[in-house]
Amino acid sequence: MIISNANGESHAGAIKSIIDGADEIVIAVAFLKRGGADHLAPMLEERLAVGATVELFVGTDFFLTEPAALKRLLEVKKRYSSCSVMIADRAPATFHPKVYCSRRGENWRSLVGSANLTKGALQSNEEISLVIDHANDDAVTTALNKTFDRYRAWKRFQTLDPLLLQQYTSQHGIDKRERERYEKARDKALPDGFDLRVILDWHQRYLADPATSTAQADRRRKRTQALRVQQSIAALASHTVDAAARKVAKDGLGDLMGSAGGRHLWGSGSIHRQGSKALEHPAKVIRLFALARDASQRPPREGYAEIRRAAESIPGVGLNMATEILCTFAPTQYAVYNGNTVGALGALGIASPQYAQFHAIGPGSYERLCETIQALAGRIGAADLSEADAFLNWIYWKRKAENNA
Repeated sequence: MIISNANGESHAGAIKSIIDGADEIVIAVAFLKRGGADHLAPMLEERLAVGATVELFVGTDFFLTEPAALKRLLEVKKRYSSCSVMIADRAPATFHPKVYCSRRGENWRSLVGSANLTKGALQSNEEISLVIDHANDDAVTTALNKTFDRYRAWKRFQTLDPLLLQQYTSQHGIDKRERERYEKARDKALPDGFDLRVILDWHQRYLADPATSTAQADRRRKRTQALRVQQSIAALASHTVDAAARKVAKDGLGDLMGSAGGRHLWGSGSIHRQGSKALEHPAKVIRLFALARDASQRPPREGYAEIRRAAESIPGVGLNMATEILCTFAPTQYAVYNGNTVGALGALGIASPQYAQFHAIGPGSYERLCETIQALAGRIGAADLSEADAFLNWIYWKRKAENNA
């Protein structure tokens, strides 16, 4: 029979059916809490009072077992000599079984599954376990008894007594204090909106914004124009870079960035602040665009690595410009990454490198960022990473306006 706490049969009820009328009871669990001990102890005492034997093997890994629960079992053990409670030392290999066995004469019944001895596991958690009836000479019985014999002989186990309980209580207290300190720091450090379903909330707001439809159409139009400009700059590499070629490169880059009266074809708003320095190096810009045209046909890790090397020597060309170039050439593979991206991902609860600069974003990091934004695009139904960038840029500015309001 399958027990799941959701089909009308709780683990609490199943364990009671195993213990009732038993002559021998053996239980091995990874974690024991007070709610589980309070549920179990009266049933064990009832059987111990009529001569049954009881063995419990309890884990202490991660300090999830509660001292109060061990104290409850120790009280039972003190009253009945036929009750054995063995405690597993913590170790690199976690003690993790959840097994409840009993024998009535020659017949056995066992529950094996996911439920520890906690109130939640016995009644409300989503658990799944199997109840098995097996005979004394059954292969299942033999295998279980071999396992229990191994536990009995295992030096990892110690008998529960007041000294062991006090030692564990002290260690548990230290762990609890440090865990609470860590959890407080963790919760403070985690970005807002850790639940990724917040993406859908932002996206609904994005679609409801009256300006979104117009902005999307404008971005698509500019992206098409930007691609033509980038291709024209890249094509100059196959000819002598004379004065005319240099002018085409400078004019084209100005159109992309929006500097010196250009058309501002790229989506990034402030790229011209540093990027304008590149206007003084048209020959290097031509080579960069030609390299990016070819590199964009390779996977992001490889293509970005090549462009990063070439771009680092050109004044004014940073991560923002480099990824704009790559995204324009291959918007289904390459993501734009800049400060707006950092802020928007943070609003969605996604940690990302905080410095949108070459020194902070290596090829592996950029590849993972592209995968992240590709997954985001899939969640919102964006056609490519350029559309995902438009969504992230909208989040950044919307959040900034709300914070300044």
